[in-house]
Amino acid sequence: MWLRLLACGVLAPSAAVAVLTGVPCVDPAWQPSEIRVFRDIEYGYSRNSFTGAGREEPLLMDAYLPPAGDIRSARPAAVLVHGGAFQVGDKKIDASLATMLAQRGFIAVSVNYRLEPAGLANDEAPLDATEDVRAAIRFLRKHAYEYRIDTNRIMVAGDSAGAITALYLGYVQKAQYQGSSGNAGYRSDVALSISISGELVMQAFCAVQKLSPAYGLPAYGLPTACQVQNLTCDYTHDVGATPNQPSLLMVHGTADAIVPFVNAKAIFDRALAAGIHAKLIAIPDAGHVPMKELFTEGNYFNDFMSFVIDSLGIDTFTECPSLAPVAFSPNVVFN
Repeated sequence: MWLRLLACGVLAPSAAVAVLTGVPCVDPAWQPSEIRVFRDIEYGYSRNSFTGAGREEPLLMDAYLPPAGDIRSARPAAVLVHGGAFQVGDKKIDASLATMLAQRGFIAVSVNYRLEPAGLANDEAPLDATEDVRAAIRFLRKHAYEYRIDTNRIMVAGDSAGAITALYLGYVQKAQYQGSSGNAGYRSDVALSISISGELVMQAFCAVQKLSPAYGLPAYGLPTACQVQNLTCDYTHDVGATPNQPSLLMVHGTADAIVPFVNAKAIFDRALAAGIHAKLIAIPDAGHVPMKELFTEGNYFNDFMSFVIDSLGIDTFTECPSLAPVAFSPNVVFN
């Protein structure tokens, strides 16, 4: 829902620092300027969008690739899903995270998906988004040879509404179907689902009738407290209820005023009880979609990447790009 604050990170030059040692896939192997970006790749199609209900529309992604000199034959991949209340947003929002993953040896794609005027008034929006993201995952498997992707090491990551989509894909029983958004005949499962400020119990906006201007967000007619309580959207019982569910990584600010931290904690606790490999990165006093804190403060991003590597079973010595003794600029500068 949950509109992501647009004043998020942008890549910018800064003073270079020497990186002589580090952990492959955790620390960057290349500078942001070396990452290759290919925009508006058509990965599927949909028939339900703002531009015309019932009319077929292309689904587009941007791909962020390591430099051409990367010779690895099987590279991990990440599908990134932007936030925006399932009503607004664009794949460019996740450019910083996509770049940072590509710097560490990933094929990262940031996807657009169907947007719904009703947002979270019902289940249609997250289910449609999940169908589209499944098509993007199938696209990566369909083109694994060209992109040199290890099809057993694909993860999905999202923030806010994108995080809900990642959780639906991994754990919600009613979302375990393929849909018809393209690339039929290929698998759409993932090894890891990452939620940044996501939830499965719809408690957001329970205390407000409309978004406060203090959030810096427009009021989009989102559900009132009464409407939220009447939604049949409590899916936490699904976590662990079906076999072969992916590992789970959750990032959440403890002061999130849009998606309460208790919702993330409930999913994490349920995952642990079900024996799912899971980690919760709780960022004290951080708000909704705490990308700045995740990227720039403490060891949060190192912890993030270390869990990713562990969950995907990546051998850092043989399957990650080598770290060169060169100078790197800080990954992301926030303004």
